[in-house]
Amino acid sequence: METGLLIYERYRLQNLIQQGTSSSIYYGVDEVLSRAVAVKVVPAQDMAAYRSAIKMTANFSHPNIIGLHDLIIETNRLYVVQEFIEGENFTTLMQKPLTPFAVVDIGSQICEALLYAGSSTRRVMHGDLTPGAILRDRNGFVRVNNFALPSDLAYFQKWSNMGGDGPALAETELPWGVASDARRADDTRAVGLLLYQLLASRTPGTNTVEPRPDGRLSFQRNVPPELCETVARAVARQHPNAITTPESLYAELRLLADAYEPPVPTAIPATSAQDEQALALQRAAAGGRLATALPIRDTDRSGLHISPFSSGQSARLPAADVAPSSPTVADPALKLAQARPSPYSEYQQRGQLQQGQQARRGRSALLPILLICLVVFVILFLIGYFAGQFLIPH
Repeated sequence: METGLLIYERYRLQNLIQQGTSSSIYYGVDEVLSRAVAVKVVPAQDMAAYRSAIKMTANFSHPNIIGLHDLIIETNRLYVVQEFIEGENFTTLMQKPLTPFAVVDIGSQICEALLYAGSSTRRVMHGDLTPGAILRDRNGFVRVNNFALPSDLAYFQKWSNMGGDGPALAETELPWGVASDARRADDTRAVGLLLYQLLASRTPGTNTVEPRPDGRLSFQRNVPPELCETVARAVARQHPNAITTPESLYAELRLLADAYEPPVPTAIPATSAQDEQALALQRAAAGGRLATALPIRDTDRSGLHISPFSSGQSARLPAADVAPSSPTVADPALKLAQARPSPYSEYQQRGQLQQGQQARRGRSALLPILLICLVVFVILFLIGYFAGQFLIPH
């Protein structure tokens, strides 16, 4: 048992997350930076493959790829320290009633990770794109793990007959992660298989999908036909319009995402009742009695924290289905109502403005009258003075 072990005088292993066939995954704490980490413990016989994969991906930095923190070799064991992710694994996603837009968004993000890794400056293929390599974090980002590691041959052999006969994987003689057109096609088909498992008809509540013996694809009834066709083109190698590159699949999924994206709610024109409600909110805010505005949808109050390697479940709603920042119909109406002054306040302000203007006009009109009176007084005074000098005998 590795629990409690301090690695490199820095990483403390706290509890086992998953026991795999070739490695063990622990939840740990970086005691230097005080942050959570995921630590993969690799036995000696698999160290060479992991060291090669990490060498190829050490400089990866992408929001759809799980980050690498450290690599430590101690006592014939390899410790891979990775970013710890809170979110949902693929098993949890399969148990959710995902919308077509959510499924398309998941596929698009996986393709973005493949496009980043397979770019001309990196040329790294995944090769092991199975459900265990996929996680969606609490912010809705799909995170891909296990680039350039040995493929799970049993998984791909099980799905090799879906969409027609064909080899499980191509060019297995090449080193893991090395780029080729055939491996790029394998990664693209792997994305199609993942999307098919999210969309396949199955018993409600089940967290796995088994391939049909006849190799036919069977989708749920509510899946749009164009999405079924896109997934079939990615899975079936013999399809006349087969999709064989991540670039092509990404382009097709983005077109569907634009078509399926929920419309942005529009503000309802304010009525007199809404004006009164806004005025009441303003008065309450002015008096310090307003604690909060309308309730905001919260997508996670009791979700479980799951590592990128955990097989547990989470109660969090899919971020692609109900995003925490998505506006409700009431939100923009409330903002408009708060921003718009009430009829009473407009009338009061208009009256105050008119009174001020009248006062300024009265003051400006009084000054010429006073000047005229002063001039008339001086003239009359002079007339009286000179009249007295000439008419009154001395």
